[in-house]
This record gives sequence, C-alpha cells and structure tokens, in this order.
Amino acid sequence: MMIEKRPALLLNYLLNMKHSTMNQVMDHTQLTKRQISYDFEKVNHWLKERSLPPIQYKGNQYILMPDDVVDYFRKQKNSNQDRDFNLTEEERLIFIYLYLFIRHEPISSVHLTQLLQVSKNTVISDVKKANEMNSALLVEIRYTRQQGYHLKGTEFDKRVLVMQHLAQLLQMPYGEKLIRYLLKEGNEHNPFESIHDTLNQIKKLFGLHFVEERLKQFAYFLTFYFYRQKEGKFVRFHSDEMELLNQDPMRKVAEKLLQLLQFKTEETELCYFTIQLLGLSLGDGAVQDGDRDLLFKLCEQLVFDFESKACIVFEKKDEVIKTLYQHLKPAYFRMKYRIPITNPLLDQIKIEHKELFMIVKEMLLPIGTLLSITIPEEEIGFITIHFGALLEKPKLAMPKKKRAVVVCPSGISSSLMVKHQLESLFSEITVEKTLSLQEFQEEGTNTYDLVFSTVAVETELPCFQVKPIMTPIEKNSLVTEVYQHLFGIQYHELSVRELLHTIEKYANIVDENGLKKALNQITFHKKVVTYRGNQPVLQELLTDETIQIVEQLSDWEEAVKVAASPLLEKGIIQASYIEAMIENVKTLGPYVVIGPEVAIPHARPENGVNQVGMSFLKLNQPVHFLNDEKYPVRLLFCIAAIDNKTHLKALSQLTRLLSEKDNIDLLKDNDSTEDISELFKQYSEVN
Repeated sequence: MMIEKRPALLLNYLLNMKHSTMNQVMDHTQLTKRQISYDFEKVNHWLKERSLPPIQYKGNQYILMPDDVVDYFRKQKNSNQDRDFNLTEEERLIFIYLYLFIRHEPISSVHLTQLLQVSKNTVISDVKKANEMNSALLVEIRYTRQQGYHLKGTEFDKRVLVMQHLAQLLQMPYGEKLIRYLLKEGNEHNPFESIHDTLNQIKKLFGLHFVEERLKQFAYFLTFYFYRQKEGKFVRFHSDEMELLNQDPMRKVAEKLLQLLQFKTEETELCYFTIQLLGLSLGDGAVQDGDRDLLFKLCEQLVFDFESKACIVFEKKDEVIKTLYQHLKPAYFRMKYRIPITNPLLDQIKIEHKELFMIVKEMLLPIGTLLSITIPEEEIGFITIHFGALLEKPKLAMPKKKRAVVVCPSGISSSLMVKHQLESLFSEITVEKTLSLQEFQEEGTNTYDLVFSTVAVETELPCFQVKPIMTPIEKNSLVTEVYQHLFGIQYHELSVRELLHTIEKYANIVDENGLKKALNQITFHKKVVTYRGNQPVLQELLTDETIQIVEQLSDWEEAVKVAASPLLEKGIIQASYIEAMIENVKTLGPYVVIGPEVAIPHARPENGVNQVGMSFLKLNQPVHFLNDEKYPVRLLFCIAAIDNKTHLKALSQLTRLLSEKDNIDLLKDNDSTEDISELFKQYSEVN
C-alpha cells in the first residue's frame, strides 16, 4: 500500500499496463512530467524500503515494470499487512463513520486519534466535516459522555451510508486494504471470506446472476452488518410494505442467506435482505411474466421510446428488451430503496456519449414519475452505456483469425461495451464471449488466444487490461500493444505534447484543449473507427433549403412527402425512403408523433438514405396522422440517418429545443424562415 494516493494511482496504472511511456502516463494522469517524476521518486523510495528494484524511467522511452515488483504485488494481493499508510482527509471521514457503525463499546476521541493517527483537534474537525458530508442522508455523528461518539439516524439510513462509503473505498486502488485494516482495528475476526463464499453458494443454489463488483461490495457490507446485528440493530418497515415483500420469491433466498450466515432472522431483516438481493441480482428475462411484470412492460416501452427519440429501429428488438430488463430490474430496487451505486464511468459517459445521455435522461423522466422514484445520474449513465453498447456495431464482417474472451465483473452493459469496442478496433479478432471473473476462473480457457479484461486476472494467456469506455489515446495504446503481440508490429508513437510544443514555437494557440483533442484524433491509429467530430449540428442540417412553411396540405401522407422533398431533391434520400416512412406509420402506428403537434418521421437507413440529413416543415393548418383526431401535427422534422449515431448530436439538440414549450409556440406562430433558422442556430451552440 502506498503512502499517498497519487503515487499509489501511478503504481497501480503501471502494474496494469505491461508497457507504457512517459507520454502515455502524462496523458492518462493529466499531470506534468515533473509531477510524475516526483511521484516516481516516492514510488521508488517506497520500493527501496522493501528491497525491491526501482522502476526505471528515462526521457519518453518505455517504462518497464520490474518482474520482482509485479510478483511482490501478486503475492501481497490477498495478504494482510500492518499499517503503512497515511489516510487522506476524505478517507478519514469515511473511516470515522464506518468505525462508529461497528462499534461495540463507547468510542472516545482517544479511540479516533489512535485509529486515524491524528491530533484530537483534527478528530473534532473531521467529525464536523463528516456530519456536513453526511447531512443529506439524515445521519449524524454525535457525542455524549455516556455513549461517546455514536451515530444518530434510522438504521436504514445508516446502512445506506455504509454502502455508499464502502463503494467509495472500493473504487480506490488500495480500498480493500483500507477496509480490511479498519475491520481488524474494530474487531478481532474478519468474516469476509466466508460471507463471500456463502453468497456464491446462494448464487448457485438459486440460479441467480450477480454483478461481481456489486457482489464484493455487498459481501463487505455483510461483514459490517455481521457486527451490527450482534448489537441488535434492526431496520423497520411499514406493515403493507412487509406484506408485499414477503410475497416476493426472493424472500426465500434472503431466508436461506441469513440461515447460512447464522444471522438473526427478524421479519424486518428478511424484508431488508429481500430488497438487497433484488437490487443485486440481474433480472432474468426468461422467467418474467409478460402479462404481469410491470417492469418488463416498461422496458418494452423504453425501447419503443428510445427508437422513437433516437430515430433508429433495432434489428433484434426482443433481445434489446430482454437485456434492458436484466439491467433495469435490479436498478429499480436500488432506486426505490436508495441502495447506492457508484458509476466510475459517469463523467466519461457524459462526455463521450453526451447526446445519448441527454436522450436517455429525458426518456427516463416519465418512468421516474410513474414509479415515484428519483433516478440518479449514476443509473442514467449505466442505461446510457447499455443503449450505447447496443448501438455499436462493427462495420464489416472481416475474416476472423484470433479468438478472444472479455472478462468484466461490472455487468452486462460494460461487457457489451468492451466487446463492441474491441470488434471495432480489431478485425483480426473475434470476441467469442464475455465472462465474469468467476466464470473465467471456472471455465477452461485453452481454446482462446487472447484475454481482454477490465480487472487484473491470473492467466497464462496474453491478457490486455481495458476500460469499458476507452479514450482515443487508450484505444491507440491498446491497438499498438495488441499488434505488437500478435504480429510484432510496433507503431511510432506520436506524442500530442511534443506536437503541441512544436506548434507553440511557431503559432499562437487560441484553444489548447480543442487542438489537443483534434491532434489526439489525428494521432489515433487509422484502423480505429471514430464517429465523434463527424456528427453535424442542427443548423448544418436545417438550412434555408430544408426549411419549409406551408399553409395547408390534404393529409398526413402528403405532409410527410412534402417534408421530405428537400432531402429528395438534394439526393440525401431516395423515393423509397419516403414510402418506408409512410409505411412505418401505417404498420407501427403514429409512433413518430412525439408530442403535441410535433412529429419526427424516419425509417431505417437501408430504406434509401444516401447521407445524413434533416428537414423541417411547418404547417399553419394541422394534418391528422392516420386520420385520427388524436394526432394533429403541424411541425414535421424528417430525419435521414445513415447509421445509429451520426445524427444523434443534431437530434439531441432538437430534443432540447422541443423540450421548451416556448420554442414550439415560436415555431408554430412564426412565419419567418430567418427567425426559425436563428432558433436552430441557438440550439446548435448549446453544449
């Protein structure tokens, strides 16, 4: 365990990367060369204290991790060590809370000063900051002479916070070590391993599917709960809710779990663990009852809405609904009962899939209202990458040569995302299947050539560590590394920093971040398929040539034809595409009517789209889709998509525009093409 967080992150990164360069480390950490060199000194000093060889680094050449260091960490992975770290302030606040949660005696400031190895004044200050941090969850740390430091709040809220803090710690490279140290400090026995084994036993016994990362988090929570229930601390539920939960089939699983763990089987605790298991296990599409399962029906509606809002049509809709149901069922219980979940990819998702995130967020709003739940951004992020993964498709079916397997303990969505990214990157590789860590360890893997994993795995096969969402730099590094392994090909690395340094000598850089992003795209390996940067904005598609204002038309079919006519004239679509749009409405219903008097007609790209396009028709007198008075339309946005993604940026801008009632009124009431164009321009500039 490293002394400080930043050197620890550097060492963790280098342990995961077989080969790296200073430039790659700088790009990954966003630190300067000087800062990284400083961290290297700390890492090497720490290694020297343990009689380990230093990590050699020089200039911008490859940084090679000594085998002795790799072996050391492999052996230390599951071992318990004495304390050799200093806690950061964030870690101290979490430590105080978790320590108090498992207390079995009055806790004084002496206990906390020893635990944290800080002064009494720092403890007092940390307790105050911890209360500020935890205030939203209605749990407070209090002190009385009789009870010492203790927690005030409902048992349910206290447990929510424990799970949240555990999730935070487990995101850190040395988080498990910290948790084990804390448990050792608070008690003599750590039942984590036996609890984890019991959960796996339950999984097999009842044929359940758990996301591995959450299973580990839950096992640690149960370890904390082990001490809590010994103190007789139980949750409370309303009788109506208990009655409902007692009817759920998962109650039997909860009962068996508590029995195997020899925990007290209070009725309220059975309900509590029924909820936890429902939030933990993946929904099984095969066992749902389509007539009665509201969530499954909601998934059908969500996929339908997604197709409508994203203007795409899934080829295998049933599979899409089934995989979404697998994700949404546990997510529903997590949201309803505030089971915290960490989405370490959230910030990246919001950047890399900004348009998709916005579409999904808007799509989920009515679901949240219907189910009376708040949908956190973490869950929106997971559903976004779920749909994002389903949109990813390799462009060409090339001859397959190497067989690979993806190992990912984070869940179905992440596995799909990794699989599709790899298939887009390597036409020479077939990703045979995705496995959880346990499945990988249990299954014979001799039939595969390569392993791609989001976590470190023990294997004799060539193994490459990847992220569920990779940046262009990370993809470039991966391509280089894999090609070097497969074919002995090594590509010259183009350093963005070196390029920037050279450009700075001869030109003034106005937008350094923008330039850096563009250079990253240029230096990105040519094999990689990218679409970012090729997505037109709203004003590029909706121009004077594609905007029309018409007083009245005979019917909705005529309106669709007129709306699409500028695209036909410009050669963006073929006549068959217009016929397909009309036929879709006749076959599937007026699903293109997305709001009061607004429709977005569209069809699949293979129905006759030559290039991405959009047109707008405003009618002063409405037409009625399918001649039904319930579907009057005056605003038609005809969309021609060439794939599942290129049109998403313009579509997300349009969605944002149409979400404001004033904008719809403006479009209906204004006959000035200039004013309408100006509105489209405004929303083209919205980030």
